[in-house]
Amino acid sequence: MSVNLRIEIDVRGLVSREQAEEARQAVHEVIRDERIDDEVSLSLLERDGEFMVLGRTGDYPVGISGVRHWEPKFKKWLELAVREVAPEADVRLFCADVDLERAIEAGTI
Repeated sequence: MSVNLRIEIDVRGLVSREQAEEARQAVHEVIRDERIDDEVSLSLLERDGEFMVLGRTGDYPVGISGVRHWEPKFKKWLELAVREVAPEADVRLFCADVDLERAIEAGTI
């Protein structure tokens, strides 16, 4: 079954703009390999000297088949890719089913 997801990716704890750009590229490679790079946009932010990479779906969710198996693998791939360039970074992945009724039934909200 395919599930329509809103995806949020946060990479924090980056020590420089250069490291943040490397992390952004690493995340981009993972989302490109998953063929969702057209649906998940990435940005690099600096706030109070902290650098972050943020990924967000746009106006439309991403359709993912086998989400229960896909999500943990996707998170692991993101973490591995980021750790290669920023071992101390914190990677957070949040996926939300946009079908409220199905999410309630599945207990994911």
